[in-house]
Order: sequence, then C-alpha cells, then structure tokens
Amino acid sequence: MKTMKKHLILPLALITFYACQERKIPEEKIPTDAAPPVQAVAESASQITRPCAILHTPDSIQLEHLKKDNGEEAFYTINEDYQNYMTDARAFLEEKGVKIIEPAGGNISFHSAKGSAATLNLSDVKYNWEMWLFDGDKLHKVDIMDIEKEYKKYMK
Repeated sequence: MKTMKKHLILPLALITFYACQERKIPEEKIPTDAAPPVQAVAESASQITRPCAILHTPDSIQLEHLKKDNGEEAFYTINEDYQNYMTDARAFLEEKGVKIIEPAGGNISFHSAKGSAATLNLSDVKYNWEMWLFDGDKLHKVDIMDIEKEYKKYMK
C-alpha cells in the first residue's frame, strides 16, 4: 500500500502543477483608426520620387467586378495565374534590389527630378493585377508575365 501511494504522488503532482499553470491567451490585435496603414513607400504614401516597382492587386470591389465580367470559374483561374505571375515578378525584383511598393488603393503621384509628374488612381475598377516600374523619371506600366524583359527595358 505504501508503494502504491509513492507511485500516485508523481502523477498527482504533475496534474496539480499543470492545472495551476497560467496560460496566456493570445492577444487579439485590433486595428485602430489612428494607426497608419502598413505600406513600404519611398517618401510618403502618396508621393514617390525614387525608382521603385508598384505592385497592385485588386481590392474587394475590383475583385467582384472581375468575377462578374469573367464568370466565377474563369475568375478563379485568372486569379491563380496572376498570383503566380506576381510572386515570380516579386522574387525577381527583390533579387535585383528594387524597392517594392504595394499600395492598398487611392491616388499615388510620381515626381521626377526633372519636374514631370504622373498620378495613378488605384481605386479605379479598370486596374486588377498590375505592375508599374518607376525609373525615377517616368512611370511605365509593365507586362508582369515578362518582368525580366521589362526590367531591362526600363530600369537599367
């Protein structure tokens, strides 16, 4: 009987120890209106003056518009294809050391050292999976399916 009590003490101690442990509940991060949106930009969220690449993916309104225009089945195929092209283009640009900006939408202005300017309204439904290269002087809409050729054409 005494031996049996000794064998029960260890499991009982472990159960007690485990039950008394404080478990941290993961904190839920709640965005606030005061927090700025996370965007990797050159100077500010709306004015770009240095060479970079702008990668734009459609927002929910643009996605619904694309789904309506293309049909649901075709939409998912198109979405998957463009996600792959964007991933490949991103990897190539990161390898080249190009600054990548992924704005959530709205207007973005590009200002060259020579004083010329261009503006994009990324909230327009005409934009879906798009990429532009800003060489520091001019904004170029590029074909993401052939990013290497486009990079050589505009960024060198």
